[in-house]
Amino acid sequence: MGLDFPTGVLGGYKYALFRMDNGALYSSTGISSITRNTTATYTINFSTNMSAQGYAVTGMGRFEWSFGGKNETSDDYKAGSCAIRHGRYGSGVGGEMSHASVMINGSA
Repeated sequence: MGLDFPTGVLGGYKYALFRMDNGALYSSTGISSITRNTTATYTINFSTNMSAQGYAVTGMGRFEWSFGGKNETSDDYKAGSCAIRHGRYGSGVGGEMSHASVMINGSA
């Protein structure tokens, strides 16, 4: 990953602001769609592939709740998509609200 100084673009950067109750995108770059699988679990589909398992996903949701891999395995991070969940340690998934944001950084 690196900066493309002539254009100011970060190479493998993608982001999405989306509705948690249905996966609808408010705004995004490099994300083609988000599928709500079940309560607080989502599949983020990329417009262009990332290097499989060569990227990081961070998210902001509700209170102290956080985002992580849906199944907590490397299979959650594929070249064309990633599977995430929103939850709190020891409490499972939940905390759906009107919107959340995710950022994906790595090698495109």
